[in-house]
Amino acid sequence: MSDISTSPRLWKAVVPICFICLLYLCSLFLFFCATNSLIYSTVCLLRANASFCAQIDQNKSLIVLEESIQKESAQWNLYGTLSFSIIACFMSPIFGSLSDTKNRKLPIVLTISNAILTGLIITIASIYQGTQLCLILYLVANVVNGFGGGALILISSCFGYATDSCKEKGQHVQTIALIEASLNIGVVIGYLLCAFIFELHSRIWHILLVNVILLGVALFISLVFLKTPSITELSTITTRQKIIRPIIDTRDLIVDLKNNHLLVSFLILLLSLFFYDMYRMGSGSILYLFLHRMSFDDVHYAAYFTFEQLATCLALLILALLKGRWKINDLYLASIGLILSLVGPMLFAFAENNKTMIFGAIPSSMFSVYFAVCLRSIVANLVPQKDKGKAFSFIALIQNLDVVVGTIACVEIYEASIDFFPGLVFIFAAATRVMALILILIQACCVSHTPQLSLTVPVDEVEDPLINTESNENDDDDDTLIHS
Repeated sequence: MSDISTSPRLWKAVVPICFICLLYLCSLFLFFCATNSLIYSTVCLLRANASFCAQIDQNKSLIVLEESIQKESAQWNLYGTLSFSIIACFMSPIFGSLSDTKNRKLPIVLTISNAILTGLIITIASIYQGTQLCLILYLVANVVNGFGGGALILISSCFGYATDSCKEKGQHVQTIALIEASLNIGVVIGYLLCAFIFELHSRIWHILLVNVILLGVALFISLVFLKTPSITELSTITTRQKIIRPIIDTRDLIVDLKNNHLLVSFLILLLSLFFYDMYRMGSGSILYLFLHRMSFDDVHYAAYFTFEQLATCLALLILALLKGRWKINDLYLASIGLILSLVGPMLFAFAENNKTMIFGAIPSSMFSVYFAVCLRSIVANLVPQKDKGKAFSFIALIQNLDVVVGTIACVEIYEASIDFFPGLVFIFAAATRVMALILILIQACCVSHTPQLSLTVPVDEVEDPLINTESNENDDDDDTLIHS
């Protein structure tokens, strides 16, 4: 099996993408760390004074007021998330079409530029911490961020750009795993920076300023080091055709998959991703509040996620090494990741004030990433190269829908159960992961009982160097599953 290290062309594509992803995710989690603290402290300061807010998480005699502040903070987080994600859902197919019809670089540049503008707005908002204006500017920043598509669009565009240079299927998982590892390293650095700045007792706007600087570096790399292949196709297309192009492209992708008897497999994969990511994408609004309820301060909060992301990065490096040495079926690895991901939410659900159980969830979460990596690899092998941007934009669309549905579900469940069982939201998380696992097992079962699916390839196979159409009677049954 081919290895990434033997392809200099692939390294030239992957290395800049890894640096862009690292910087963007580092800045993103600085943004999350700062805005979570900003919203929580602002809501508290609107109700009480600074000395009162400083001890509210440690003084359990204030539990009733703390629950009230947590509920209101959760609502503002919900408003901000919805104002971003609803717009981002509409932008996903547009950016996917740009990736396929213009070039892979353009969506990356646009997303990063928009994130810089968002960072500047929220930095201004932090100056008005403790006032209603701060909360209003927070919503404005999320609306602006929605038009750039956010991290999901950037990551999908980066996957499309990097995998274009893959010549063999075996390189897909390795490439995606390395990019995922860079994402996790970025998260680690982001949380470490956040904890360090909080330890210095600096202001929130300092964190947000660092966020903007990192995005500026990422934009410089994308402008200088990413290639821009020329496209002449659009020169004869009218403005009206450009507007409706994303809809036509989406229709064409579905028609191609249907003609090749791959549409059902594609939909099952997307639906399983929807259930897997429902909690993961929605939990950002309540995890900060839940851990503060567990007596975590901002430094402990950052430390937990630093350890979690380091462990996830290690799991991804292990995955890249495994795929480089052995043919391990992607569906099997995805199933293993899903099964292991069930343990973490259950530990959270019954942790109460037991920090050991919370940190004990890290081994579960570190291997759960296998599902997302392997699913993207399967999708990349399922469609021709010309449709890869649209396929990854579908994934971004599903994840943005998860942000909407998951955030509403997590916030409403957490608010409704905070008085009697705050861990109920994590039972919900486990239930959605079980649904994803059932769908993946159905997909594996369909392929094993329908051998003709493994022989079906997209109509554009000649254009797509990613799909190996050579027939070999000695091929592993495992390898045939990757086509489906």
